[in-house]
Amino acid sequence: MSDNYIRLADTISSKEGNAYITIDGITRELFEISSLKAQLDLTVQTRRMLGHRMTQHKVVGAEGTGSMTMYFMNSDMLNLAVAYMKEGRFGNIKIKVKNEDPQSTIGKQEVELSNVILKTIPLATLDDQSDDPITIDTDFTFDDLTSLSTFGLPTNYKLVSEK
Repeated sequence: MSDNYIRLADTISSKEGNAYITIDGITRELFEISSLKAQLDLTVQTRRMLGHRMTQHKVVGAEGTGSMTMYFMNSDMLNLAVAYMKEGRFGNIKIKVKNEDPQSTIGKQEVELSNVILKTIPLATLDDQSDDPITIDTDFTFDDLTSLSTFGLPTNYKLVSEK
């Protein structure tokens, strides 16, 4: 039997890891985060070229998008919104996310998202029918990213050479 199979222990739990937010140069743990997803949406040009019957594709750009759910327990976003409304200036936000599961042998992956803009800013919430904590859902965009570290191969994985 081959050793090249996915071991459940090497998959990454979505509960393992953490996130940090930097607003105008001040960094803190993003403790109020409940969930976060970020992705690149590629812009792909599609064209049939002369002498070739298949449609060809080329990546010509990308857009950074994401979504998150936060517990309503911090006023940083409110302060950014007020500064924008009064002064016309929205602060610079970076978010660094680390996925690392101590059970996995693949290590960690860390990315930093730059020029993050939240599309929804929480201001106030009341609900007399709920005993649950207040959460806010928002989409966001980002203009750049940095890969700080990437996953490795599982320890049981063996590379297969091409023949």
